[in-house]
Amino acid sequence: MGKYVGKPIKRREDPILLTGRGRYVDDIKLPNMVYAGFVRSPYAHGRIVSIDLSEAQKHPDFVAALLPEEAAPLPSWMKYKGLRDVPRFSLARGKVRFVGEPIVGVAVKDRYSVEEIVSLVNVEIQPLPPVVDAEEGLKPGAPLLYEEWGDNIIMNYSFKAGDVEAAFATADLVLQRRYVNQRYAPTPIEGRGVVADFDKSRGELTVWDSTQFPHVLQTYLSQALNYPENRIRVIAPDVGGGFGPKSSVWPEEVSTIQLAMKLGRPVKWVETRSEHMLVCGHERQQVHYVEAAFKRDGKLLAIRDKVIADIGVYGAFWTETQPVMVTMAAIPGPYRFDAYEYEVFCVATNKAPYSPHRGFGRPVAAFVMERLMNDAAANLGIDPAEIRRRNLIPAEAMPFKNIHNIVYDSGDYPKALEEALKLAKYDKLRQMQAEARKQGRLIGIGLAMYVEYTTPSSERLDKGLGWEVGGYDSATVRIEPEGKVVVLTGTASQGQGHYTVYAQIAADYLGVNMDDVTVFEGDSKTCPYGFGAWASRSTVAVGGAIIKACETLLAKVKRIAAHMLEANPEDIEAADSKLYVRGSPEKFVTFADVAKIAWRQPTRLPPDTEPGLEATAHYEPKAFTTCSYAVHIPVVEIDPETGQMKVLEYHIFDDSGRVLNPLTLYGQIHGALAHGVGGAVYEELVYDENGQLLTSTFADYLIPSAVEMFNINIEHMETPSPQPGGFKGMGEGGAIGAPAALANAVQDALAHLGVIVDQTPLKPEYIRSLIAKAKKPL
Repeated sequence: MGKYVGKPIKRREDPILLTGRGRYVDDIKLPNMVYAGFVRSPYAHGRIVSIDLSEAQKHPDFVAALLPEEAAPLPSWMKYKGLRDVPRFSLARGKVRFVGEPIVGVAVKDRYSVEEIVSLVNVEIQPLPPVVDAEEGLKPGAPLLYEEWGDNIIMNYSFKAGDVEAAFATADLVLQRRYVNQRYAPTPIEGRGVVADFDKSRGELTVWDSTQFPHVLQTYLSQALNYPENRIRVIAPDVGGGFGPKSSVWPEEVSTIQLAMKLGRPVKWVETRSEHMLVCGHERQQVHYVEAAFKRDGKLLAIRDKVIADIGVYGAFWTETQPVMVTMAAIPGPYRFDAYEYEVFCVATNKAPYSPHRGFGRPVAAFVMERLMNDAAANLGIDPAEIRRRNLIPAEAMPFKNIHNIVYDSGDYPKALEEALKLAKYDKLRQMQAEARKQGRLIGIGLAMYVEYTTPSSERLDKGLGWEVGGYDSATVRIEPEGKVVVLTGTASQGQGHYTVYAQIAADYLGVNMDDVTVFEGDSKTCPYGFGAWASRSTVAVGGAIIKACETLLAKVKRIAAHMLEANPEDIEAADSKLYVRGSPEKFVTFADVAKIAWRQPTRLPPDTEPGLEATAHYEPKAFTTCSYAVHIPVVEIDPETGQMKVLEYHIFDDSGRVLNPLTLYGQIHGALAHGVGGAVYEELVYDENGQLLTSTFADYLIPSAVEMFNINIEHMETPSPQPGGFKGMGEGGAIGAPAALANAVQDALAHLGVIVDQTPLKPEYIRSLIAKAKKPL
């Protein structure tokens, strides 16, 4: 542990953001700017018959329109065997396939006239029968979203490892379950937004976008618009939360940019909350028909699963069906077993596109596996903690290749479980539960474990998933002529604390004061090419690049300092922005002294040393994926009259490798847990039989606020990864573990009633229905 890495340093960003001095997309105002709006489909499925702009064009604030025939193609970056190529454009062409799909884009002088002008555009649509249930969409005779396919299957694939049949034949217990996870949205505070400015005279396109990946967006726009990439600049200003959907490119963004290029003047589009709920970032919604084979002692032998995933109209351009694929790869979790088989049906329905959402398929994986573990324990008369002990991968097996060929780089799952049980005082909780039950109280103790796959390597992304995306990232570190340090990276922060933690890394690995380090990111033209912030990858991929760049730069600094001090470079040490001779701390020069020579007095440099102090490095993760993990233990009480669940305690024991900053670690856990609690209890995108979304505002789509959340008891241990610094990603863990842990807590509270918790969300009406159907009395 260095002077800064591992220390609870407050985030530099917070005073700016908390005092309202952040600069978001909607704060950007340019001369002669107009505002974009979209005419959206009121139908889930239908053919576009005609478009009439005449009434809209009479409005004094009308500027221009973008029609379907002008729409840009939206290419996919995923080339996976069996994945069907879905025709996508920046506006609907020929057919509409979900409520809210943009059909016409308009440019308007005044933001307050946008909705009025949109309402004046007359689009005639011939309605068609929609598909709103994935299982119904698989049946013969179902309406077809894409007639040329002959069915509604976007992708069908299977996997098998080990002797599944033999495992089930020798099992003492076979569980059969139908587990259902609902569709819900990421709901960042700031929705999507873009400002595009096209300078026709220079041929330069500048885009300010609330994005998680400026460089990827720049490359994608070049392809979609068929425009030279070197003339496109993407800037991510302050971003008010991402959580997945901002690591995609949406039709409205491309259409807004097309309007700017068509007009040669700035155009802004910022979505409303209803637009966000209607069309952006839907994920989860999987049905698992799963079987699990166990021995009498609780040993897991095999899992067999049939999965039906509701993808909506299509998947996001670069992740496509990957959330489901990650679910299936993550189901093994921290457990060792020898046989695994599944078949997946990714089904197209008349709903909004499937896209990344914090957790990225893994909350469903944890739900399936952890519910199986608890149900098996109950059937076998084994404590839920004990059945996990008997199946966990031992620490001495690391690195471990699981049944799905995913390599776990490091970890000690048994120790984490024991520490979590100790943290929660598990035995006392069981005693308290028994006493409460005598009083008629329904107390439940949940338990869930998971492995969070983070920072996938290029090999995993390209060869494993057919994804035209790299796993590496980049950093440039420069010591300015005055001796201060600038770090430039290829990511864009959405609240993770990059400006703080990157400075911590650079300060420690260079040996300078952290106050001397400034971080810049989010600009595709001034920062080195990177793949952005997603998959909890920033600390590992960008941190690794910063470390490499700092090591290269420090070697040069030491050579120059040694020349100035008449010493050997090997004897030079760096600390507190000074370079001194080992054993003689009074004999030193400052980084400012070295920088002055390197930049302004190159004749004083050592022989064969070039001027300047700057290094750019690219870091490719060493492992297939880097794996964090945690144990969640909630304690809940159920009101039998209302079905209301109250969380009494929530304990988390986490291992995210070497901790860079405990404050940001715990902050990420708190935030991700709120996401997980939302998905476990409150949030659900509900459609009616016509494909109309019924939960499009926060009046009817519930998310947990500070009032609904509760105290969280967190402790951690450190099992360093093989990556530079020993870091692991960890930004999604709370979202992964909470649905499984809370479902197991509810199951535990109601276990004596003979009911089975088999779905989320755990709303009061669902819990009350379980109690009503109980096979045994309260």
